[in-house]
Amino acid sequence: QVLEGMLEGASRLCPVLRVMGNLLATRCDLELLDHFCQELNVPLSLLCLAKQILESGNTKQQPWCITVLTDLLAVATVYFSSECSLEESGQKDSTQVFYESAVCFLALLPKLLAEPADSEMRLCQQSLMCFTLLCEGLDATHPSVSAPFYASLREEHKTLLNRLLQQSFLEQPALRGAAMEAQSAHAQSLPVADHFMAALAAACTIPLERNGCREAKQQVAWEVAEKLMEGESQQLGRLLGRLDHPRCSLNVLKILYAGCHASLSLCQHLGRSQQLWDSLMQLLKGEVPMAEVAQGTTCEASLYLLALLTVQLQASPPRLEEVVTLAVGFVTQSPVVSIVGSAVFLLTQLSQHGVALKLEGEEILPVVTNMLTVSAELQLPPPMGAGLYDGLFFLLLKLLAQDDVAMEQDFATSELWSMAWHRVAAVLGVGSYRAALEGDSPEAEPDWNLLSPQGTLVFLSLALFIFTRESHHCLPQLTQSHSVLVVTLKRLLSPSFLACLAQTQAGEDGDPELVPAVVIHACQLLCFPFALDVDEDTIALVTEAVRDAQIPAQLLQVCSHHLPLLHAELPMSLLCHLIVSDEQVIDQIVRAAAASEHNIAFLKSALFSDSVTLTTDLLSLLTHVARASPDHLPFLQRILKGFNVADQPLTHLLTHQQYLIRARTCNLLGNLLRHGFPQVLQSQPGLLESLLGCLVDQEESVRRAASFAVGNAAYHESCPAGTLGRAVPKLMWLLNDVQTRTRCNAASALGNLGCHWAELGNLLMESSVPHILLEVACRDPQESVRERALISLRALSQHPGVQEALLSLRATEKLAALASSDLQPTAWGSPLPPSARHCEKLLCLLAPLHSG
Repeated sequence: QVLEGMLEGASRLCPVLRVMGNLLATRCDLELLDHFCQELNVPLSLLCLAKQILESGNTKQQPWCITVLTDLLAVATVYFSSECSLEESGQKDSTQVFYESAVCFLALLPKLLAEPADSEMRLCQQSLMCFTLLCEGLDATHPSVSAPFYASLREEHKTLLNRLLQQSFLEQPALRGAAMEAQSAHAQSLPVADHFMAALAAACTIPLERNGCREAKQQVAWEVAEKLMEGESQQLGRLLGRLDHPRCSLNVLKILYAGCHASLSLCQHLGRSQQLWDSLMQLLKGEVPMAEVAQGTTCEASLYLLALLTVQLQASPPRLEEVVTLAVGFVTQSPVVSIVGSAVFLLTQLSQHGVALKLEGEEILPVVTNMLTVSAELQLPPPMGAGLYDGLFFLLLKLLAQDDVAMEQDFATSELWSMAWHRVAAVLGVGSYRAALEGDSPEAEPDWNLLSPQGTLVFLSLALFIFTRESHHCLPQLTQSHSVLVVTLKRLLSPSFLACLAQTQAGEDGDPELVPAVVIHACQLLCFPFALDVDEDTIALVTEAVRDAQIPAQLLQVCSHHLPLLHAELPMSLLCHLIVSDEQVIDQIVRAAAASEHNIAFLKSALFSDSVTLTTDLLSLLTHVARASPDHLPFLQRILKGFNVADQPLTHLLTHQQYLIRARTCNLLGNLLRHGFPQVLQSQPGLLESLLGCLVDQEESVRRAASFAVGNAAYHESCPAGTLGRAVPKLMWLLNDVQTRTRCNAASALGNLGCHWAELGNLLMESSVPHILLEVACRDPQESVRERALISLRALSQHPGVQEALLSLRATEKLAALASSDLQPTAWGSPLPPSARHCEKLLCLLAPLHSG
């Protein structure tokens, strides 16, 4: 009946539409309302009816046509602004319905705005309101819905975008209908222009969510910015002229704020505009009359625009002293957290551009406390991807760095320090402490609008500063796995968080060094106990807390997934400290590494990195793993199997130009050989030859470790005797080494060669090994060396011919003299040295032959 132009149909339809609108506006039961919309195909059916009316010449001639269209749009407006439009349903995806409805409305909007019969502009205003609320709804939806909508607005509906811009500045709209009086038109003009302005602001305002919608809207903002600067920038001048209109100020600021993010040229134009600076000062001083809430939001937007222009233009704004005074006033006096945050951010940018700020603790610390305790509701995202707390932590760091020792101590022991960690933990998405420790914390993404990736780094810099200055106050906070510090550091080093962090830095403007910097800062905090003179009990508590938080396992994943090898040095060093302090950490790391080929690949790559520190620390870590248990040998074999270096990785490391790497590799081999002669070693035939070469290395540490490894190799019958035989002269030479430990190892190794007596017995006798060991046992100045020589002599004496050789050397007399000197009374009743016992046992072994 409506399409046929019948009044009866219109009189029936309008009440129904108003009932529908009222039902949707109740928001009583979202699931029920969603089902209601599905049953009636709202709003698509209503938008289709509106389209048919606009295309029907008969209906458009009716005096009630505009009323029906306005009522249809009113229902669509309520739908677009209601949460039920995004309610998940078991049938068709509601987000898809929302998108289809939005696209349908967008195509219809130019006709709705241009309808000649709309003499009182009611349809125009309702349509613009619908568009404004649609944009606000889209900004909160998934980018798969919102991004295509804004792309369509920019690419396919440029004329609509242009019209929104042009109509925002009209003093008076074109007259529509002969019956319209001039006075009525003038009365309607400003409200309609305001609606156009609100719609334009909604189209390009930066959404709070950081996703594809923000990128799509930035393109829309760029289009608007380009239009504003066309010709002599007349449009821009008109827009700035609306800044002091109470109903328009905020929307003008939103348009400028979005445009300055998208266009550096617009920033440069605004930087030369005295009109802008004067208007911003008026707004900040409250000289433009408006409601209190609107005034607060306008102040926030004005401060952010000033900060954004400072960043984009790399220069301080005009009337600098006045700007600083106003900003400081907001910081110290405003009760609204978002306004304080925007003022703090502006001061931070001014400080970074050389403006001297005089900070007083009694003024700043209460501000910090208030900001960290009161929840913030942002109206606009901070400039250039920053966070609300970024500037706060920057100024706090600047304040504490003024060398006020008393203030540093007070802060480190204050509730504010703990409060800062709790706030950061919440912002970064840390769930309950128990859930976080059990790995069940929700995968909530960090709220980057409160603390940006760069702001996270600033906070960690603040934490490092406090740890450096007041370590004794901070270390106890690392001794409990449920403490906010440990749980937050666990979050910062979790793969899920670092993946979110890395995603924020994707693209041309991203900083590839940010993720490594966050990891390194977090590791530096965890390294403090090991870098200071801390008692063993504290070290044990810290290690236990870190272990229980599963941080060691995370560190390995972080290194393998999120760090270039160059940046893996500190995490690897931290792992070494943890392993030395707690063997349970070894099991955790081995499980984590063995569970992922990616982790194994990282460890293999690290062995041959260009970083000496990384390679040596990894070799130390593997050495501790090898020492801990033979159960870890399969894991070690996976890492040490040949790859990319002529299939001889260990051989390559034994001949490395850096002596530390040669020494650590020898040490690793020695510990591997404690458990046997694993297949990984047998598969590298040149390994023992390289190891023997290390016995005569120029570096003491290499000779010491090599003698240890050769001694353990000699103990195993599976080790090739022919190769071991070539070690005899080298080991005998090492009995004169300056290093006590090296002489001990050499003596033990010569004794272990007796395990291969069938092959090497003649060589050992011809080389006078028993004779040399006897001389060492009697004459070496170090008790430990004499003991090892005696043990080796006892072992060799089990073989034929050795005892006779010793007797021919008058061993019994020499050993008796040695035993006699060892049996001399010692001060304070000290026990006999171990060498004395071994000396007596060897004498007992030789006694039957001597008496015979």
